[in-house]
Amino acid sequence: METIKINNSVFLIPPSQPKLQANCAKEYGQFLLDCPPKLTILEAQQGGYLKGNKADFAIAISRPDRLLTINENFINEAFTELWVIPVTGELKDQFKGPASMLLSFLMHRRSKDSFAGLYNHFAHRAFQQWCEEGMPGDPKEFCYEAIASVLKNYVFCAEFQKVDGALGTYWFIQWSYRNPQSDFEKDALEAAEMIRSGAESGATLHWVTNETYERWALNAEVRPALTGVSEAEARASLQPQNQPVVPTRRR
Repeated sequence: METIKINNSVFLIPPSQPKLQANCAKEYGQFLLDCPPKLTILEAQQGGYLKGNKADFAIAISRPDRLLTINENFINEAFTELWVIPVTGELKDQFKGPASMLLSFLMHRRSKDSFAGLYNHFAHRAFQQWCEEGMPGDPKEFCYEAIASVLKNYVFCAEFQKVDGALGTYWFIQWSYRNPQSDFEKDALEAAEMIRSGAESGATLHWVTNETYERWALNAEVRPALTGVSEAEARASLQPQNQPVVPTRRR
């Protein structure tokens, strides 16, 4: 087990990936943590697996869309994977005081599109700024730096929204963002930046690896939680979703 300690805050880096689900089925519309398969919502509630319908996060990485087949309901579908540190909500409240942990979960369909919409907003705003400043240097690099600054300075808010449509009831995650409101949230943003920087610097061992986490990385080699994160993926996590990414060296 490894931790990141910043000021009075502590963040757990689990040796293996906790099973966090953003369940958008009609009877759920909630986060579930380490929930066994095929439980009813009553069984999940009794077992303490339900973790609420909203949470705020410091985002470490959003991995580019990948086509995945999870079960008979999700065949060759595009999913976005987020690595996050909860700062509010039941996912955070499982830890008392200024403490939280690194988690990851998958999003698809309308939840994924809502998150991508924020990235498009940031990219559009950055491009406008680049034009206003006289178009200095490479616009892609300028936008990359601007979006990186957004992840470093803002907390992202996720809330399940209910939809009653022609095909029945379902839920999706509506995304927004805000300024940090406490020293703990600022510490969480700093911890997320450390994780992101570790991946971007060329780490390819699962969640993150650098000299601070050598012992954890050895554990990850034995029990891999995720596939490796390349530099291209790390850079892609800071660019508008669904856009081609060409790896470049930052100046």
